[in-house]
Amino acid sequence: MTEVGRRRWIVASRWPFGEHGRVLPETTDFCRLWLCRHPELDAVHASMAIGDGPAELSRRGRAQVLRWLEICKALPVEAVHSSPQPQCLGPARALAEAQQKEAVADPRLRDQNMGRWQGRGWNDVMREEDGAVRTFFSEFGDCKAPGGENLGDAVERALQWWAETMPKVLGKELVVVLPGSVLSGFTAAMLGMRLSRCLSLNLPHGGIGALDVFQNGCRMATWNVDALRE
Repeated sequence: MTEVGRRRWIVASRWPFGEHGRVLPETTDFCRLWLCRHPELDAVHASMAIGDGPAELSRRGRAQVLRWLEICKALPVEAVHSSPQPQCLGPARALAEAQQKEAVADPRLRDQNMGRWQGRGWNDVMREEDGAVRTFFSEFGDCKAPGGENLGDAVERALQWWAETMPKVLGKELVVVLPGSVLSGFTAAMLGMRLSRCLSLNLPHGGIGALDVFQNGCRMATWNVDALRE
C-alpha cells in the first residue's frame, strides 16, 4: 500500500465519516439508532453491582463525553433518549444541549435491577454468595439476581419503548444512551439473535454503534465506530 493509500484508508476507517463527509447512507425509509454505552465509571462504582442505580463517571469517562460531542456534531439528530440513571442521562444531556434539544429520560431504558446485590461491591457479593453469582453469569440474561430482574426483563422494557417510539421517527436519526447490558441485549433482540448471544455485541464504555431499523427488519450499520481512532 502506498503512503497516500494508507492515509486514505486511515481516514475512511476512523468511523462512519470520511474525508469528504458521510459514508453511511442517508436515512430515508428507515430510522438510524445511534446506541451509546454510558462512559467509563470511576473505580469505586466500577467494582460494584450498579444495576439500575446511580454511578459517577471517571476522568476518562468525562473525556469520552467530549469525544461524543465531537462525533455527534455532524449528525442530523432528531432526539436524544436515555436511561434516567445519571451515568447515562448526564452525557445524554450534554449531547442534546449541543444539538439545541432536551434529552428524554425514559425509565424503561434503565438497567436491570440487581435486587439485594445492588449497590454492593462484587467482591463482597462473591464472598458471600459465590454459587449464586456463578449461576447468574453462566446463565446470563435468563437468571435473576436475588430479589431483582434478569436481563430479559430489562430488554423487554426497552423493546416496549421502541415500539412506542418507532412510528414517530421514520427517516430520522436518534441517539440513545444506555447501560451496556441493556444496549447489547436490545441490539440482539432487534437483530433477531438469542439473548444469550448478546455478549458478542458488547461495546466498551463510551462505545457507539448504529442500527438502521426498517419497518420489517433491522441491520447493523456500524459498531464501535471509534475503535480505529489513532
